Amino acid sequence: MKASETSERYEGKLRECCNYAARTAKNFAADSNSKRQACGPDEKLLADTLKGDLSSFCDTVTEDKFTADQTAYILSNLLIFIFMILSATAGICACIFPEYSVILLIAAAVLAFLSLLGFFGAFGGTSKNVEGQNIFAVRKPEGETKKRVILEANLDAPFKRKISPKTVVILKTVTFIGIILYLVFDVVEFLVLKDQIDFFASKFFTYISFPLALFAFIPLVLSRSVIAGASFPGVVDNLVGCYTAAGALRYMSEMNLRLKETELCVLLTGAKNANRSGARTYCKYHADEDATFETTVISIDSIFNADTITILSSGKRVTDAIAAASTNSGVEILSTSPKYIKKNGSMKAFKKSKYACATITSLGDSLPAYFGTEKDTADNINVKAIENTMKLALEAAYAIDG
Repeated sequence: MKASETSERYEGKLRECCNYAARTAKNFAADSNSKRQACGPDEKLLADTLKGDLSSFCDTVTEDKFTADQTAYILSNLLIFIFMILSATAGICACIFPEYSVILLIAAAVLAFLSLLGFFGAFGGTSKNVEGQNIFAVRKPEGETKKRVILEANLDAPFKRKISPKTVVILKTVTFIGIILYLVFDVVEFLVLKDQIDFFASKFFTYISFPLALFAFIPLVLSRSVIAGASFPGVVDNLVGCYTAAGALRYMSEMNLRLKETELCVLLTGAKNANRSGARTYCKYHADEDATFETTVISIDSIFNADTITILSSGKRVTDAIAAASTNSGVEILSTSPKYIKKNGSMKAFKKSKYACATITSLGDSLPAYFGTEKDTADNINVKAIENTMKLALEAAYAIDG
């Protein structure tokens, strides 16, 4: 059966549920949405609010607590700054005190290597843990449970930043280049001092350590660019996704519908912006249970344009289900592979844990100008985009149910 065949009132009732999603997302954004960062008070408020809504649509609603490294990004950049400034200082001292240059250059190289490790997140766990939560709601099938479809969306919004995402990318790139230059300088200067290599102006090469010190201050700027106690509005990213998932279950509830042998679930994960902590926690504690069923996770992430719906999928079962959903719903899916979702989406955690999974998104090869900024407000809510996403999610669930 198709979702569209479940009732003569399908279109009208579905649109009503889409309006619920858009209206309640808009109301939440207007009232309590300035501290929805990972594990922030408004993320918890949203979780509690949706838990109340889902209790009306589902048979069971449970809550999982976990801890997350909320400020790992900030402390990681501070550590990079410390290692780089110490490395630069050792390099400069090697120039000033030539009798200790070998030892100082070895120390500088070690510190530069620690900076490189920090750049790739090796010290991300140094921040203070804070408590987050996931919400898991289940609408049971008519018969025995043999399958499970989970509609997932993250509760949190991006941390508030003083500089734009593009500027962050540029500064991170320059930081990486600076660390590599530190390592190259230390190795080359060491070889020059040991008379292993000689080149034009090699006698003056040591003075490069002075301008190289400037690179150390870039991660300091990055660490100061994030406001840990506040968030951007994050209406598209991903308040709308949460209410879209809830809206799909509202449709099933108000039409008194159940799948034949498939649990239809909503999973609202916390702290995506703290290394997908909520999604990883769910996988850690529930992957074995989910493996006893034929489980499929469909993430809903960044819905804002009805004409640019894209699917990123992993596994033949979910790919076939999404293709059937597109045909049955009449929603056209663009053939793109959004890099942002691949790198930052919750799907990354589910794929690593061997789930059949997919993400429905409006994101393409480039991000809208307001994405991840103060301008990601309720003005960007698109009811038609919510409707198309809800249709795809429900049709996929019915296709999987068989």
